[in-house]
Amino acid sequence: MTAAFTALEIGAQYIPLALGIYLSLIVLSLPDLTIEGSFGLGGATCAAVLQSGGSPWLAVAAAMAAGAAAGLTTGSLHVFLRMNTLLASILVTAACWSICLFVMGGANVALIGVETLFTKAQGLDLGLTEANILVGGLASLACVAFLLWLLSTSFGASVRATGLNIQTSRAIGIRTEMRQMAGLGVANALVGLSGALVVQQQGFMDVSIQVGTLVVGIAALVMGRTIIRSDRPVLALAAVVLGVLVYRFIVAWTLENGGSANSLRMVTSIAVIVVLVARSHGSSWARGISASARAQRRRIQTDYLEADRVSPIL
Repeated sequence: MTAAFTALEIGAQYIPLALGIYLSLIVLSLPDLTIEGSFGLGGATCAAVLQSGGSPWLAVAAAMAAGAAAGLTTGSLHVFLRMNTLLASILVTAACWSICLFVMGGANVALIGVETLFTKAQGLDLGLTEANILVGGLASLACVAFLLWLLSTSFGASVRATGLNIQTSRAIGIRTEMRQMAGLGVANALVGLSGALVVQQQGFMDVSIQVGTLVVGIAALVMGRTIIRSDRPVLALAAVVLGVLVYRFIVAWTLENGGSANSLRMVTSIAVIVVLVARSHGSSWARGISASARAQRRRIQTDYLEADRVSPIL
C-alpha cells in the first residue's frame, strides 16, 4: 500500500513530463531530446524565481515559459535553418545545462523556508503526502484537460495530421512548420511545468535533475501504451497517466523490497526494452517454432530491414 501512495505522490509531478513527450514523440512524430534540457531549465527558473521572493504561481509560469522557449528554439533550428530535429534538440539540451547554471548562479539551490505550492496545500490542514498528491494531481488534471481541448480543435487536428503524414498535410494547405513549432513549444512548456513541480516538491534544485528524465518519460509512455492501445485522444492520454503511475509503482515497490537505487536507471532501460520487444515480437513468438512460423518471422525481419532508413543528421 505504501508503494501505491508513493507512486501517486511522486508520479503526479511527472505526468506533465510524459504528456509533453507524448505530444512531441507520438502526436508530432518528432524525436525531440529537448525534453531533458527544458525539464532542468524549468526547474532552475522556478528555483531562481522562488529564491528571489517570487510567488510559487509566478515561478510555475516562468518555468513553463522557459520550457516553451527551449522547445521553440529547437523548432526554429529545425524549420528555419533546416537542421535535423534530433541534432537541434541535442544542441539545445547541451546549451540548457549551461543556462541552468547561469540562472541559478551555481550548480544547486536550496529552497529551505521558501513558500511553494506544496506548503500552501499543507496550510489547508493536509499532510505532506496528501499535499503532494493534491497539487500534482490538480496540475496533471489541468494538463490533460488542456491537451484534450487542444487536440479536439481544428488546430489540434492539423497538428495530428502533421505528425501522421506531413506531405499530405502540406498538400492540403496546412502550414506544417508552424504546427511543428507550436507543438514543440507546448510540449516543452509541459515539461518545464513538471520540472517546476518536482523542484517545489523536493525543496531544492540541482543541475543534474534533468539527467535521465527522458528515459523515465519514455518508460512510462511505453508501459501505458502497452496497457491501453488506442490513438483516440482520451484513451491515449489515459494511457500516459496510467503509464507514469505504473512506472513509479514499480520503482517504489523495488526500493521497498531491497532494490538498489543505483541500479534503477539500468532496470528502467531493461524494462523498456522488454516491453518493446514483447509488443513487436510477442505475437510472432506465440505462434511457436514450426517451419511456417519461422518462415513468417524471417519474412517480417526481411521486410523490416528493407524498409529501414536512417536519415542523415549532418
